[in-house]
This record gives sequence, C-alpha cells and structure tokens, in this order.
Amino acid sequence: LVVSGASVSGLALGPLLPHLLDTYGWRGALLLLAAISFNLVAAGALLRPFPVPGETPVAAGPPPPASRPRLLLHGPFLRYAVAFALVDAGYYVPFVHGE
Repeated sequence: LVVSGASVSGLALGPLLPHLLDTYGWRGALLLLAAISFNLVAAGALLRPFPVPGETPVAAGPPPPASRPRLLLHGPFLRYAVAFALVDAGYYVPFVHGE
C-alpha cells in the first residue's frame, strides 16, 4: 500500500505528460512535475518516530535538544530511507522520458 503511489502516479502522469508538453513546452512541463513532487516534502515532514510507550511528556515546555529523539538516529526510519533511495536509484518512470 505504501509504495503503490509510484505506480498510480506513473499511470496518471503517463497520459498527462504529452498534454503538458504541448501546452507548456518541456521546461514548463518539468517545472510542473517538480511542483507536484515538491508536495512530497509535506508528507516527508510527517515521518517521525512514535513516542516511546511509558514515557510521559514534559508539560513545562519542549525538552532540551539533547533529549529529543533524532530522526536520523532512528533505526526504522534509516532503513526506510535507505530502501527508498535504492528504489529511486534504479526505478525509471516512463513519464520522465516523454513521448
């Protein structure tokens, strides 16, 4: 379910790209594709570790920086990020290549 978005976007953007190329040219089409991809930043910002069970949050403000959970030190997130970096390195979506 998580990785089905790449397939759905490949199917949706395949027929859309020739229309974008005819309407906006190759520079405009790539700019629009970049704008669509930029929306993934908001989804990526939501990726953070769940709170640890049994740990009570501090009500007197945010914890000091040294005790905050660091996303780049979180094992499951690192495995997820490395897996998708490898997938993106070898996966070429047909709509990127144009007509």
